[in-house]
Amino acid sequence: MPAAFVVYLLSAAAMAFWGPFDAPVARDTAGGAAAELSGVDRLLFAAGRRLLLVAAAAMAVPLFLGGGHGPWLPAWAWVGLKTTAVLAVLVWLRHRLPTIRMDRWAEISWVVLVPLTIVQALVVAIVVLARGGM
Repeated sequence: MPAAFVVYLLSAAAMAFWGPFDAPVARDTAGGAAAELSGVDRLLFAAGRRLLLVAAAAMAVPLFLGGGHGPWLPAWAWVGLKTTAVLAVLVWLRHRLPTIRMDRWAEISWVVLVPLTIVQALVVAIVVLARGGM
């Protein structure tokens, strides 16, 4: 299910306004929407975004990467290692991809990602039925 994993990571990054989705409204005028935040307020706002990414990366491990299964290490170490790897991919994507306007992101979502997930769901359903499931 690599298509679902890619859609999941892009959605998690978009939900946290991370990477190519970090353009808040009115950034060009006096610092944007975060100009009203300072000190602890700004710290908590930024920490909440980072915590959302950590939670999304931690959820990606059991959903897509096999949980804590792996050789030589205990399960908790594998979960931590895989979560760190997913976070590293998200950080790499943030610095690698250009900023996308929200209307372009919506267009990409409807034109590419939604049909991609529908096709993947149909393929999974066909494979399950072909193997004699249900």
